[in-house]
Amino acid sequence: MEHLQSPADMGILRARDAFLRDLPALLANPKWDRWCVAYCGEERIALAETQREVLRECQRLGRQLDQVFVGCIVPHSKEEEEVDTGFYEFDDIEHDKASSGAGPIS
Repeated sequence: MEHLQSPADMGILRARDAFLRDLPALLANPKWDRWCVAYCGEERIALAETQREVLRECQRLGRQLDQVFVGCIVPHSKEEEEVDTGFYEFDDIEHDKASSGAGPIS
């Protein structure tokens, strides 16, 4: 059975493709080296020095973060990448419960 992607997944893929399409022009401006940029569909909606600033701008614009692709302006491989459509990039890290008595870091 063929794996079907949701409309949200397809939107993220379109956004990633728009980022990769625009990347050479973004790389041409040394000011934006290692800056973050957000796309929703074909539209660039935010450009800032940090991911936090980009995400704040997306929220200010009323965009759902699970429908936004955020990329870093650095050279990228031309090979196909797997796109995780989830918002969180990393798994929770747990403290040593025996020594701290604390749960997962949030």
